[in-house]
Amino acid sequence: MKKLYIRSVSGKVKGQGVDSAFLEHRKLMQQSQKIQVVLEPKDHWDILHIHTFDPGSYFLMRKAKRKKKKVVVSCHVMPDSLVGSLKIPRWVMPFLVRYMIHFYNKADRLVVVNPFYKETLTKAGLRKEKVSYVPNYVSGETFRPLAPDEKTHLRTKMGIKETDFLIVGAGQVQKRKGIDDFVRTALLLPQYQFVWVGGFSFGKLTDGYEQYAKIMDNPPPNLQFTGIVDRSEVARYFQAADVLFLPSYQELFPMTVLEAANCHLPLLLRNIELYQEILSEHYLFGDSSEEFAEQLRRIQEDTNLREAFQTHSRELSIIYSGVNVMKQWEELYLHDKIWYNND
Repeated sequence: MKKLYIRSVSGKVKGQGVDSAFLEHRKLMQQSQKIQVVLEPKDHWDILHIHTFDPGSYFLMRKAKRKKKKVVVSCHVMPDSLVGSLKIPRWVMPFLVRYMIHFYNKADRLVVVNPFYKETLTKAGLRKEKVSYVPNYVSGETFRPLAPDEKTHLRTKMGIKETDFLIVGAGQVQKRKGIDDFVRTALLLPQYQFVWVGGFSFGKLTDGYEQYAKIMDNPPPNLQFTGIVDRSEVARYFQAADVLFLPSYQELFPMTVLEAANCHLPLLLRNIELYQEILSEHYLFGDSSEEFAEQLRRIQEDTNLREAFQTHSRELSIIYSGVNVMKQWEELYLHDKIWYNND
């Protein structure tokens, strides 16, 4: 049985999707009958899987390569995902991107969570045959739909009225996530309740920190910002909600979407190309606050439409189930041809 060590330092920064992806990946592989997960780098392992491109991971990867161990890297960050996320000096960005590509190039196998980004890595100079696609995964233990009476009870505990139409977004508060459109849409629909679950994971380094801090301190009456909360609390908001609204401009494969799909929430997203690869027809979309507002009115007023997209989300939760995703990881770890090509 192959032994696998999965490394990430994402836990040092709370409220970000990379840490959720890492935790779900490790938890899933611990259930495998074909792979043994070890929890400490000092333990014996055959395969190193890295989720963050920090210096510690880089030196561990170099050590693994010297010992002829196999190294897999999940590419959670692309050059374009840095834009609108952090306030990085313009002169620093080229060096950061160069380091990222160098880091990725050292791995035996690169994994993207959206096939859309295979081409992105190839254009950056990485070998196409080195890149595999394995989607993100979210456990149904924490993120699951509630029965109607359970949902009513939860909303009562959370102070949400039965008559409230609750629209939830989640993620870091930053420009890339489309926070501006989320706020404008809330202003257009004062009769609905909006909640953004998340905060500033990178504090004042967040792009637009001052602007968004002012909005969080004085939001519209029908909009609440929770700040950074535990994933169990994120699940409670999704279970209490009527729809997920995520107007991001750039994503890889947001864990938020999978979490909401597991709760069978209708999905309203920005119409960006990469979603067509991973979500197909399973979501509603818009491109402006006016379009988002119109779609939310439709979801609230048309019961048949709402139920149809609840079904779409249920179908997504099956497509990206643990059984299907684990099979893909086991195939990669145990039978990937690139292992033999490099030996």
